[in-house]
Amino acid sequence: MKIDPSPDHRPEFFERLEQFAATASPALAALWAKSGDDSGWLSLPQHLADAAAVASLLWDCWVSDSMKRLLGSKLDLEEPEIKTLLVFLAGTHDVGKATLKFQRQIEATERGREILDDLATTDLPLAMSTLESDRITFPHGLAGEAILHSWLLKQGCKKSTANAVSSIIGAHHGVATNATDLIAAERLLKSYPDEWLSVHDEILDEMSSACGFSEIIPRLPRKLYADSAMPLTGLLIMSDWIASNSDVFPMAPQGRLEDRARNGLEALALTGPWNARADLDAGVDEYFRKAFGWPQKYAARPIQKAAVEALSNVDGPSLIIVEAPTGEGKTEAALAVGHLIAAHTGAQGLLLATPTMGTSNGLFPRARDWAALNTPGGHATSMNLVHSRKHFSKDFEQLRTRGIAEDSPGNHGSVVASQWLNGPKRALLSNFVVATVDQVLMMALQMRHSMLRHIGLAGKVIVIDEVHSYDLYMSSYLEKALQWLARYDVSVVLLSATLPLDKKLDLVKAYGGQLFDEFPDALSASYPLLTVVDRRGIQEIEVPSRPTDLDATIKVIPDALDDLTGLIRDLIADGGCLLVICNTVRRAQEAYRILADQYPGEVELHHSAFMASERAQREDDLRLALGPDSHRGAGRPDRKIIVSTQVAEQSLDIDADALITDIAPMDLLIQRIGRIHRHARPVTDRPENLRRPRVYVRGIEETEPVPAFEGGSAAVYEPAILLSTLVNLPEAFRRPDDISELVQATYSPDFIPPDEWSSTYAEWKSDMTSAQQLSEKRAATFQIPEPQRSAKIGKLFERYHRSMEKSAAGEEAGAAQVRDSDPTFEVIPIIDSEYGYRVVPLPSDEGMEIEFMDDAELDHQSALRLASSVLRLPSRFSRYDSVFERVIEKLELETPVGWAKHYLLKGQVALRLDEKREIELDGQLLRYSSELGLEQVREENQ
Repeated sequence: MKIDPSPDHRPEFFERLEQFAATASPALAALWAKSGDDSGWLSLPQHLADAAAVASLLWDCWVSDSMKRLLGSKLDLEEPEIKTLLVFLAGTHDVGKATLKFQRQIEATERGREILDDLATTDLPLAMSTLESDRITFPHGLAGEAILHSWLLKQGCKKSTANAVSSIIGAHHGVATNATDLIAAERLLKSYPDEWLSVHDEILDEMSSACGFSEIIPRLPRKLYADSAMPLTGLLIMSDWIASNSDVFPMAPQGRLEDRARNGLEALALTGPWNARADLDAGVDEYFRKAFGWPQKYAARPIQKAAVEALSNVDGPSLIIVEAPTGEGKTEAALAVGHLIAAHTGAQGLLLATPTMGTSNGLFPRARDWAALNTPGGHATSMNLVHSRKHFSKDFEQLRTRGIAEDSPGNHGSVVASQWLNGPKRALLSNFVVATVDQVLMMALQMRHSMLRHIGLAGKVIVIDEVHSYDLYMSSYLEKALQWLARYDVSVVLLSATLPLDKKLDLVKAYGGQLFDEFPDALSASYPLLTVVDRRGIQEIEVPSRPTDLDATIKVIPDALDDLTGLIRDLIADGGCLLVICNTVRRAQEAYRILADQYPGEVELHHSAFMASERAQREDDLRLALGPDSHRGAGRPDRKIIVSTQVAEQSLDIDADALITDIAPMDLLIQRIGRIHRHARPVTDRPENLRRPRVYVRGIEETEPVPAFEGGSAAVYEPAILLSTLVNLPEAFRRPDDISELVQATYSPDFIPPDEWSSTYAEWKSDMTSAQQLSEKRAATFQIPEPQRSAKIGKLFERYHRSMEKSAAGEEAGAAQVRDSDPTFEVIPIIDSEYGYRVVPLPSDEGMEIEFMDDAELDHQSALRLASSVLRLPSRFSRYDSVFERVIEKLELETPVGWAKHYLLKGQVALRLDEKREIELDGQLLRYSSELGLEQVREENQ
């Protein structure tokens, strides 16, 4: 980020900050903020001056116009006044370090004793009161909040204003303080020695003078609601973290403070807000050609035209729901909408959220190329891939190691991956982000440093893909996130193949409820459809449907494996590519075994129980073989059977000739059907008998007297929805004509089953309702409150303070919290050897064996190879605490100690297989092979 002076650049401001640090009293100058390194330690006044300078530059060069307007409207302050408030908070955020508990915490170290010896030469008493010494901790954020609160009252602030402003300092380590602790801190500080209280006043008085804060005190709002306090706290944390980075802010300051701050920020390679430039002056088609690099012969599709044209009637922040079949260009429509909104509002950037890591990886290069095309020449913009396995993405790693000037045409900007923004909790601060949807859902979760997530999302346009795939539990988090995004004036685009009307209305109410009060009883079932929500209400725009592009027959078949093999024998007598989707890994493995025996070399297995690197390679190869550019005799197999679990629903862009699938909810069945006859291809690519799409549904063990679904399917999906799907299952399916009607009929609250099934359906529906209520209750447990109920920032952490599992509030735990699934944990399989262990080979290794001693310090390539071999253990090993503890203890004992020396492997656990690649774990025999993945070979009751 080039730190150019802002129009209101005031060099005298930096000079005053420099004077603040240089002319501090001997007592203040002797206080430490950073205990330092070999070059020395950093004084408290210097760190506060650094942080204030950083905050000033961030406001000028990093904070987007949309965020500045948002804070202005929330606080009823002018932009320079908000900047003054932020800079003052940054310049006083560590005033709580001017306490005995903090300063004396280093006295056990040699360096600490030297610092305290210097402190002893001042007039500051070093003896702690019993009240302070008896406290196990006295966090400096808590102390700082109490100190600032007292000072603000002395400046004539109303108590509510003092409470609100000081709470931001109290939260600058990621969690707001609670009332009980604050009362105790205020009581302690009332008895503090006068010499220390004078230092507190010196910090606050002098920083107020340097910033001009006293001039805006009368203008401060009576209350600072959470929707303004959270972004301000996020900016404060950002300023503190940057100023605390000793690589760019060394312990021994040299030169002018302004240069130190500018050089420090530029060294981090941050990028300013997205300089989005877009208009429709040349027409919609020409806009899309330019924005996406399309050739002249391409034109925008109906849903794309409708989406961008709808913006001309939008008033302020909006929610746009795009419902259209696969292949209509929904992603491009959403990116175009985001581009045009950003150009109009001055947004920081755009975030594209997907349901899985696989879909995020697949969209990342497309989004990267689009971002480059739409960043003006001479400008750099930052981009990030955000999920737990992003370092295994070749596309992301290439971007991370690329320089700013590389691969940047003269008329386009550069897309870079900032190293600093790649750190923990900072990734969402990049301009462009492709992420799993968890990153948005966690906005609604009470967790540490959530302010950084809020500031990262609040300045962007948010696009969320495949909304139909989120269950009730995840949807609860999505609805809460939508409430907050609307409160932050963030425009959101939701993409879906189709949505049940009740679910769509819930999403509309979540966002629209922040803008207006009255809602219709029902929404339109038209399809394709745009639903636009803004300050003026709800607008539904029907979009012309494309012609029927798939006319498939659907038939229910018996569930026996003999019936499956007999059907496949008939279907592929003349060749062809079949897709067999099973609802569980075990069921997929069973089908694969039988089919692989009958068709050696012509059957592939895909599921989530392969090592990550092996799964990724398999999926890449399959996308190539069954992708749009492969043809029979030229890359496309003459005959191939793909056996897969639900991974084929979302992350595999493949085109098979026929589908055999386990029963699933109607919307997911339609997704699966979308994997056959997907691409336009020459008639010779498909055998004659498979040129009309065929779909076969299994997993139904009986239908008389009532349906009985295969156990795995009934465990994965609600039987009531499966029954409704079965009743509404047509004999023929036309795409896109039938999509909306089938989904709405299946999920309709007015669905009536056949009389003979009514009692069973009533029982299943009652069970489903109870499960949904329990799910919603669980989802609400750690959610933040609605914006209307968040008058104080502390409201967003009340549950966090009550929780005994504060340590579990990290990224991975947060991601698990927003998904309603059985807890699981990941392991890295290795093969035990006489002298250490071997890496589980991939098929591409061609017999090569890689062996290490247990205590070996691994090079990066070897560590990456192991880390990318991660796989997830079945949930039975982590569902119950007693089992989990036994299993994790065994695995930790068998994990090579050398792994702790590399950041990619630190904290990981090994699954140590024997030479047969087997392990007995809690009475269960597991086996791993490149053919079948991880198998549960024997259960303890067998």
